Amino acid sequence: MVFADLHMHSSASDGTFDAAHIADLAAKTEGLHTISITDHDSLAALEDARLSCAMHDVGFVPGVEITTRHAGRAVHMLGYFVDANSSALAGFLDENRRRRAERACKMADLLHDQGYPVCAEDLLASEETPNRPLLARLLLQRGCVSSVDDAFKRLLGSSSPCYIDAVYPETIEAMRLIAEAGGCSFVAHPARYRIVDLIARFAHEGMTGLEAYHTMQSPAQSAELVEITHDLGLGVSGGSDWHGDDVHRAQLGGCGLDEGQYRAFLTACGRA
Repeated sequence: MVFADLHMHSSASDGTFDAAHIADLAAKTEGLHTISITDHDSLAALEDARLSCAMHDVGFVPGVEITTRHAGRAVHMLGYFVDANSSALAGFLDENRRRRAERACKMADLLHDQGYPVCAEDLLASEETPNRPLLARLLLQRGCVSSVDDAFKRLLGSSSPCYIDAVYPETIEAMRLIAEAGGCSFVAHPARYRIVDLIARFAHEGMTGLEAYHTMQSPAQSAELVEITHDLGLGVSGGSDWHGDDVHRAQLGGCGLDEGQYRAFLTACGRA
């Protein structure tokens, strides 16, 4: 049974629900004791999440998921126990979000040129953060795709003529800012990337651990990642990557750490 789900997203990035609703759902999820909201390039939900989790007697770990690149490869870096008031980290994330919004708007206009009923103005008029998941939901609402997943596969992925490659900051720079904000860095869903050769480098630069347990990682992949953490003296994290929609077919509390693994996670982060 999952004791701690340390990877999920709120409406402050590309999730469906706000922090208060997530805390309420977590309190009603059998066996789930602790959560971490790890919004993409955003700390905006952390204070509401902390207060809401306290109200529902749910443990809370402040987190963030930062999109980065190293050696030409995309790497998502999870930062846990970060200070939500860190001005340096906030400025870094603001720039990442600006790039993300600019990219989504350009893709929306390319889709519009192809005859799809979406454009940059639609994204900018929304109360949500302009990004590809929002664009996918708009395409779904307007009958252009059968699901959010379909939107990414056919229209928003790298095989689409409307795709624009992303510009991301350097992974090690993100790790440094996470550390300066009092946090610990873990590579998110590492089996998704071909970065096994980079893990030792990241560990040398101060990375705390790997997200060995994730909805989209098989038991065999998780076992391999745990073995790597043992070999390198790294910590282990885990989470569902739940967004409240069907992007990853994830469930809140559907993947994560058991109680013993969570205690080990706290030790790795110096929080035991």
